[in-house]
Amino acid sequence: MHSEIECKMSVSTEILKFATGKQQFSCKELFENFGNLSEKTLSQTLYRLLKNNHLERVEQGVYCLPISIFAVSDELKQIFQLLKVRFPFADFCVWSSDVLMPFMHHVPNLNYIYVDVENNVAESAFNFLKGSQTKSVFFRPTKDEYYRYIVGTNAIIVRNLISESPLQTIDNVKVPTLEKLLVDIVGDVEFDFLQGVEITYFYRNVLERNEINKKKLWRYASRRGRRTEVEQLYNNAL
Repeated sequence: MHSEIECKMSVSTEILKFATGKQQFSCKELFENFGNLSEKTLSQTLYRLLKNNHLERVEQGVYCLPISIFAVSDELKQIFQLLKVRFPFADFCVWSSDVLMPFMHHVPNLNYIYVDVENNVAESAFNFLKGSQTKSVFFRPTKDEYYRYIVGTNAIIVRNLISESPLQTIDNVKVPTLEKLLVDIVGDVEFDFLQGVEITYFYRNVLERNEINKKKLWRYASRRGRRTEVEQLYNNAL
C-alpha cells in the first residue's frame, strides 16, 4: 500500500515537472512522453491533479499549470488555518490587497486582507475573527463605511463568497483565481480605488502578463451579473 501511494506521488510529480515551462500541453503529448505508463494510470493521475487544483483544463484534452500571482504570507496561512479549524465544513478563501499592486498604475497605500466566506457562515466568521485578530475587522462594508472607517487602515474585510467562485489552492491555502479577481473588482466597494482609467490599466496589465481562462471568467461574471461590463473591459484591454 505504501509503495502504491509513493508510485502515485511520483507520477504526479513527473507530470507537474513535464508541465513546468509549458504554456499548455495535450493528453497526446503526455502519453507520448510517458510511454512506459499505462493510459489508465496517466488518466487517473490527471484526474487527481485537476481535482486538487494542481492543473487546470484549458479545453477538452488540453491542460496547463494554474497561473497564480497570489503570494501566501504567514498571516494569511494563520487566518486560513484558524477558520478551517473553527468552520471545517465552510467554503472560504483568503487573500491580500498586495496581489493588486503589480498591475496598478497609481499604487495606493493599502494593507487589506480579504476573507470571502459562504453566506450562511459569513457573520459567524466575522465575529470569530473580530475576537481573535488585532486588526480591525469589517463585515460586508457599504461604500460609506469603506471610506469612513477602512481607507488608510490595516483591515480585514469579510465578504460574501459567491457559490461556484473560481478558487485555487496554494501552500494549502484557498485563494481566488485571477478570473475571480477580474470580476470582483468590477463594482465591489472594497475596490473603489480601482475604477475609471485605473481598472482599464489593471485589466490590460493582467491580460498581457497572464493566461486567462475565458470560460471560467464569463461563467463567474454571469453569476455576479457583470458579464457585459467584464466583457467590455476585457475587449478594450486587448
